[in-house]
Amino acid sequence: MSAPPAPRVRKATPDDAAGVAAVLNGVIAGGRHSLLDTPFTVAEERAYIEALPERSFIHVAVSAGSGIIGFQTVIPWNTFATREFDHVATMGTYVDARQRRRGVGAALAAASFAAALALDYEKIFTDVRADNVDSLGYHLALGFTVVGAARRHARVEGRDIDVIFIERFLKG
Repeated sequence: MSAPPAPRVRKATPDDAAGVAAVLNGVIAGGRHSLLDTPFTVAEERAYIEALPERSFIHVAVSAGSGIIGFQTVIPWNTFATREFDHVATMGTYVDARQRRRGVGAALAAASFAAALALDYEKIFTDVRADNVDSLGYHLALGFTVVGAARRHARVEGRDIDVIFIERFLKG
């Protein structure tokens, strides 16, 4: 039996809001992979996509017959009025539970790293739940390294969660 075909990755548009919200809300409902605990409406997701800051994008992974099965956000790490961190982006990855471990995240990352480089980012700095070993493994396989941890850094559904901070340089 052959592997399923790789998803097509493309830049998201506001018309993708329903598919993005469905994936995101599925991850949130799962309760253990995200630092988010509040679902988003399609209207909220559309507004978010429409208002992305300069040098930001969302890539969606689309599978024939299944629609949007994952997405990845890349946005500036900060939006200070100064430029000291302009070379740093942050990234969030969300994949439908039924599509995990099938190359969706890797396909998204390949496209997002290339697009981030084209926007003059040199580094991705992000965080993951300390108890999400699947996400940490995914990021480490992409070349991220752990740079620190914060205890009780997030409060998800009333429970304190430790967070691991990771980075990946896009340029040598």
